[in-house]
Amino acid sequence: MSLKGHETRLAVARVALFDQPKRIIFATGAVEQFVGSEAKRLGGKNIAVMTDKGVKKAGMADTVIDLLKKENLNVSVYDNLAAEPTAESLRTAVKWGREGKYDVVVGVGGGAVMDTAKMTAISLTNPGDPMVYVNPLEDKTKAPSKPKILIPTTSGTGSETSNAAVVVEGLYKTWAANSNVFADVAIVDPLMAITCPPKQTAGSALDAMSHNVEGLIDREANPLSDAQALEATKLVFKYARRAFHAGDDLEARWNMSAAATLGGIVIAYPWIGGPAILGHCISEALGPRWNVPHGAACGVVLPYILQFNLPSCTEKLAYVSKQVLGDEVYGLSQREAGFAFIHAVKTLMEDMELPTNLKQWNIPSKELDEFAEYIFKDRQHVYGLPRFNPRKLTLENTKELMHLMYEGTLLE
Repeated sequence: MSLKGHETRLAVARVALFDQPKRIIFATGAVEQFVGSEAKRLGGKNIAVMTDKGVKKAGMADTVIDLLKKENLNVSVYDNLAAEPTAESLRTAVKWGREGKYDVVVGVGGGAVMDTAKMTAISLTNPGDPMVYVNPLEDKTKAPSKPKILIPTTSGTGSETSNAAVVVEGLYKTWAANSNVFADVAIVDPLMAITCPPKQTAGSALDAMSHNVEGLIDREANPLSDAQALEATKLVFKYARRAFHAGDDLEARWNMSAAATLGGIVIAYPWIGGPAILGHCISEALGPRWNVPHGAACGVVLPYILQFNLPSCTEKLAYVSKQVLGDEVYGLSQREAGFAFIHAVKTLMEDMELPTNLKQWNIPSKELDEFAEYIFKDRQHVYGLPRFNPRKLTLENTKELMHLMYEGTLLE
């Protein structure tokens, strides 16, 4: 039966075509049990382990290195990574990787480490300047990446399961986003996050929260992503404080690992507009410009972009609020429930000793209008906000948003 002539009766839907990492191993003790065998399964003989000095000092990288050597694999270690992956640090890492002619890349660390490992693995099979392949709008890779295993030691970016690799270029962040960026194997072991310091634990929690909450209010969100994003949001609210105040709480670490991994999956869906919508658009611009760590930057903007978008997603945010806060919002109107959730996000940040406004980060107020103009005229289009963000930006409302964010003002 032909559907021709019935176009007016059909809802126009975008094609939901998406990929995921080839293998995800999530378990306490997964690194000890699987990293050696997975490296060998991928054809590894000459292994590049990429990490940073903090993870190396904490002993997490050495755990992986020893397990790989136990399998009689040749292992070389690169730990000269910046806290945020810059174009310069990426080029240096890629040069090291190409000289070693490695056949498997293993990233052990937070988002910066995993993103650098992703781009190094890609650059081992794709020649020239690695920044050529860092393009949010187009996949420039010509050949499949070398196999890569990603092992997170924080619970925030979800880089182990996302299709993005973020790099700072100049004052702002850019990224590669395509299926070639995915891990061949993501090994998520909560034991690897046990030594994550409280301050980094808090920032990571807000990064995971932002991925999932922004995914929930995305204009094209659907039940597939909603189910994962909502569960992850519940986990952050329930376990983030515990992980922050008692880092050796393994149950809390397990559930925060789950929230972050789910967030990485959520932002990889093409209808989410990953890394995510307005919150990440702003946080990934202000972070490098004013030296605000990524997770903290995601957190400090989140309540205010939710408030900004509330008029255009009141029903959805009220639903999320009722699912997450339960009896706390019983009997409230949809708008009141939405604001209750926004305040709950801010309270969570306060409980983990994170700044809740831009003034606390010493961001100069005189630069806010110029920054808002950049967001409105330029950056929102890189993130596809006219398509994905619930509320349309204007120059005026973007400026107002930045000033509310600066003062820490929540309206009701």
